[in-house]
Amino acid sequence: MTAAHRPFRVVESLCATGKDSEAKKEDRLIVTEDFAAIIDGATSSGPIGGRPGGIVAAEAVEQTVKDLPPDATVRDFVDLATANIAQAIGNWPDESIMRPSAVAAVWSRARNEVWRVGDCHVRIDGRDYVGGKEIDHIGYEFRCAVIRARLRLGLTDLEAERRVPTMEQPFRPLVLAQHAFLNLDSEDPLAYGALAGTFVPDRFIEVFPAADAREIVLASDGFLEPSATLTEGLAEIARIRENDPLMVELVTGSRPFMPGRDYFDDTTYLRIAVG
Repeated sequence: MTAAHRPFRVVESLCATGKDSEAKKEDRLIVTEDFAAIIDGATSSGPIGGRPGGIVAAEAVEQTVKDLPPDATVRDFVDLATANIAQAIGNWPDESIMRPSAVAAVWSRARNEVWRVGDCHVRIDGRDYVGGKEIDHIGYEFRCAVIRARLRLGLTDLEAERRVPTMEQPFRPLVLAQHAFLNLDSEDPLAYGALAGTFVPDRFIEVFPAADAREIVLASDGFLEPSATLTEGLAEIARIRENDPLMVELVTGSRPFMPGRDYFDDTTYLRIAVG
């Protein structure tokens, strides 16, 4: 671990939602003296105590970042987040329902590293590490194919499709069952990692060295990529919203832009300058 802690500052940030209420937002953004993180709770998570599971999981991970000692390792973070989520949800009554879960990208000031579990985006000094997982790619491609086919056959229209909620999209059967592959310690291409109160195998934990980094961007998947600036990222979202509001032509999206909404999903961005 590097002894000297370089100074840093937040250049710009955003934590917004594409939902009809801020109270439903499952993203979190947190900056402490030692860490900077963005967290994305899973919309497909089962509810807990009448609250969306994605919010419960995101809050548990947020508290984890607040509680981490400055010199914590990535495994310390992952295991503590796992324990905090497990405590928050208690005994999960039905494993056929997806546990509350979240993904995260975290910059450690002391370790000079960026940690990632899941599909958040990372950019370090102009080099992009775009998030994503194979099981989502399959589901999103299927969604786009179904919607495009239905549009061509006149079975639906643009305005009707813009009002279809995320969990009623064509990929619903897969989303409801995909947690069969969650934190599965296997080379199966469908296996994926997330913070869900169960052990996260090393294969799903990414560490990006950032000892000499001058600028770091962390973003949730409400952005299409980790853009160099917030303005550029928002401009790309606006371009897609205007030209492909269903997100089936220009991109392979998870859901449409609901009428009157600026974002298709919770949308979080953080850019920090280091040194």
